Amino acid sequence: MTTREKILYEALSLFSIRGYDAVTIREIASAVGIKESSIYNHFKNKKDILNKIIDETLKRYYSTLENAQVPESEDDNVSELYDNLTDDEFLDICTKIFLFYLKDDYISKLRRLLTIEQYANKEISEIFRHVFIDRILETQSQVLQKFIDSGRFIQGDAYTMALHFYSPVFLLLYKYDNCPESEEQAIKALKKHAIQYNAIYRKNHRKRGRNF
Repeated sequence: MTTREKILYEALSLFSIRGYDAVTIREIASAVGIKESSIYNHFKNKKDILNKIIDETLKRYYSTLENAQVPESEDDNVSELYDNLTDDEFLDICTKIFLFYLKDDYISKLRRLLTIEQYANKEISEIFRHVFIDRILETQSQVLQKFIDSGRFIQGDAYTMALHFYSPVFLLLYKYDNCPESEEQAIKALKKHAIQYNAIYRKNHRKRGRNF
């Protein structure tokens, strides 16, 4: 791990426990084991560190989507690509993304940081909504609208459908956060939700794979 990477990691660890405003550059430097002035060889200020943490988290997120072989929302054939997935493949994608949000060191700590600070810091509140709510709902709405337009999903409001899918997932993240012993229970609840969602909204849904 490079010095820059250590700074980001230690800063995020401190932020996620004590909050962004309570942590100083000096404390970050101490956690890394370098002089305070050395921080500025890599970052302009504390806000720059936070921005780079968010950038790194999003990189990890998109890498997870790519590794899980999630069809991109901008792809004109996205509804067809999803339609060709078996139930097992669809649930596997859902599980990989869910576990990333639940267990990945960066995004789980960032979620805790933003949750702590969102009521005291307006800018951080906006970051929280963008990273964990608006961006996800927008992407899901785009995909679901293509499902509706292609006739694969029933007629309805795509944004509302996105809310119906993501809201329980968001709740499960907080219910099982910091409870590693309950991971199996969390995954089971997620899969039941995904299956029920498909049964409600997907036309002519055929179960292709094992049942849960």
